[in-house]
Amino acid sequence: MAMLDLAGRQALIAELDAARRTRSSVALPRARHPELTLETAYAVQQDWVAARIAGEGRRAIGYKVALTTRGLQRAFGADQPVFGVLLDDMEFDEATPIPMDRFVAPKVEMELCFRMAKRLAGPCSEADAIAAIDWIAPAIEILDSRTVMFDPASGQARSAIDIVADAGGAAGFVVSPLRMTPGDTDLSRIGAVLYHNGEAEDSGLFPLVFGRPERALTWLAGALAEQGRAIEAGDMVLSGSVIKPYPVARGDRFEFDYGPHGTIALRFE
Repeated sequence: MAMLDLAGRQALIAELDAARRTRSSVALPRARHPELTLETAYAVQQDWVAARIAGEGRRAIGYKVALTTRGLQRAFGADQPVFGVLLDDMEFDEATPIPMDRFVAPKVEMELCFRMAKRLAGPCSEADAIAAIDWIAPAIEILDSRTVMFDPASGQARSAIDIVADAGGAAGFVVSPLRMTPGDTDLSRIGAVLYHNGEAEDSGLFPLVFGRPERALTWLAGALAEQGRAIEAGDMVLSGSVIKPYPVARGDRFEFDYGPHGTIALRFE
């Protein structure tokens, strides 16, 4: 089966970007392009990021790691995590209501954010990753899907390949002002509770993320090295979530309680 060529990738990017701008859902990329591989999906993602940088003046400011738990990998037919690129217009402030008009079908996840003090190239050790961190903070990812979740014609559900082509689901994030210093906190002992409109709805512990969330950095550095890239100084990296994606509706209020590490409160309008 032939690989998706440059013209096919450009057409797919145009369709996904139109869905992002018009807040609509398009068909699953893999359903219409069965030749789409994970490698080609990353090429689509990288070309889409480059198009937004060139056409909109956006800046790449880091990465998000996704499908970091075995349960989510099984749900999306994956045997490994995936990643997406964070752009500067995806960062939101906790103090400002988040506009629903920016998204198609947003969901929230509880994560940790790593700000990098220096370049981290893979393959690398966990000690290398920890030494490269500037600070760590609680963070909420707002993920989105510009594709349908299920294609009735083919019977296919959204897969890891579809997620990667769709920018890795990257759409928004909020970082707590609270900062943790590498080595001072056992990140694998941190837990968080999601409150939706005042009711506790979900919770998780960060050992669910790679056993230790710092390992998200070693995995990402290795994955980027395969593409000739690295995590750069100043990049922010979202670790991956301890809960399943939680759907958001206009008017929703959320509190994400990280215990002694603070609370993030968000409103969607």
